[in-house]
Amino acid sequence: MSTPPPSYRAVLRAPGIRPAFLPSIIGRLSLATSGLALVLMLEQATGSFAVAGAITAALGIANVIATPVRARLIDRLGQLAILTALGALHTLSLIAFAVFPAAPLPVLLVLSIVAGVSSPPFGATMRVVWSDALPAGALRTRGFSLDAVAEEVTFAVGPLVAAALVALSGPVAALVLSAGCVAVGTGLFVASGLSRQQRGSHRATADEATSPKALTPLRSRGFVPVVLVMTAPGLILGAVELAAPALAVEAGASFLAGILLALFASASAVGGLVFGRLRLAGSHAAQLLALLGVLVVCVGVAGAVGGPIAGAVGLLIGGLCLAPLLIVGYLSADELTDPRVRTEASSWINTAVNLGAAVGALVFGVITDAAGPGWALGATALTAAVVGLAVAPLLVRRNDATGRRRG
Repeated sequence: MSTPPPSYRAVLRAPGIRPAFLPSIIGRLSLATSGLALVLMLEQATGSFAVAGAITAALGIANVIATPVRARLIDRLGQLAILTALGALHTLSLIAFAVFPAAPLPVLLVLSIVAGVSSPPFGATMRVVWSDALPAGALRTRGFSLDAVAEEVTFAVGPLVAAALVALSGPVAALVLSAGCVAVGTGLFVASGLSRQQRGSHRATADEATSPKALTPLRSRGFVPVVLVMTAPGLILGAVELAAPALAVEAGASFLAGILLALFASASAVGGLVFGRLRLAGSHAAQLLALLGVLVVCVGVAGAVGGPIAGAVGLLIGGLCLAPLLIVGYLSADELTDPRVRTEASSWINTAVNLGAAVGALVFGVITDAAGPGWALGATALTAAVVGLAVAPLLVRRNDATGRRRG
C-alpha cells in the first residue's frame, strides 16, 4: 500500500516553522506593495514609463549584483546580524523614496541602488529554514510549495492593497506600508528560534570550511544551466509588473492595475498548490522547459491580441506556471548544491529571476513608450522564448549527466 502524501497542515505543524514562516511572508509583502507604488509614483512625477522602468531596473540590477554577496555573508556569519542590518537599511531607503518623490533623477537612482542592495532575502533564508526543519523528499517539497504559494498570495493581496492606498492617499502611503512590512518582518523573523539556529559556516570545522564543493554553488555540476534558464520567467515577471499599470492607464482605469497583478499572482498560487500535490517522474529540466513554454505562449498571445481583457486572460492562464517554475528551480538548487551554501544557492535562483525581471522591466518600458503595452508584452515574451531555447540543450545535457530525477 502506497503512503499517502503529507499534507500542507503537517508541514505547518513542524516544530518552530510558524514563528519563522509568518514573519517571512510579512517581509515579502513589501515587494508586493512597493513595486506598484514605486512605478505609479515615478510615472506620476515624470510622466514616462521609460523613466519608471529605468529606476525599477536600477533597483533590480543592484539587487541582482548584491544577492550573491548578501547570501554568502548570511551563510558565513548567520542570519541574525546580516538580516537585521539589511532590514534597517532597506526600510530607510523606502522611507526616503516616500519623503522625496520628486527628487532629481540622480538622487532617485542612488536611492534605487541602495534599496536594491539592501533588500533582505526573506525567501532564500526561509528556504534554508525549510531545508533544516524538514527531511528531504515529499515533506520538503510540500514545504517549498507552501512557501511559493504563500509568496504568490502576498503578490495577489499586495497589489490590491497598494492600489487601494494609491486611490485613497497616493503612492506614498503604499510605500510607507512597504517600509513597515520590511521592519516588522525582519524583526520577527530573526527573533524566531529556527532563524537563530542559522549561525553561519564560520563555526564549521577546518575540513568542512575548505571543502571545494562548499565554496560556491556555481561549481556544482548542473547548477549553472538551471540559473540561466530561470532568467526567462524573470523577463516575463518584470514585464508584467509594468504591463499591469500600463494597460490600466491605456484603458483609463488605474484600479485595473491591482486587479491584473492580483490575477497573475492568484493563478500562480493555485498552480503552486496543485503542483505541490503532484508526483511527477520527469526530470527537473523537462519540467522547467515545459512550464516555461506554456508561460511564454500565454503571455505572448495576450500581448499580440492587446487590451486589458486579453491581458487578464493571458496573465491568468500563464500565472498558473509561475510558482511551479520557482518550486522546481529551488528544488534543483537544494539538491544540486552543498547544504552549507543553501542560502547562496537559493539566492542564485532569485538572482536569475531578478536579473530577468530588471531587463524585462527596462525592455517593456522602452517599447511601451514607442509602440504600446501590447507590443511590449509580446516582445518580452519572445525574448524569454529565445533564452529558453538557447539554454535548453545545455540544461537537458547537464541534467542527464547528473542523473537526478524528482521522486
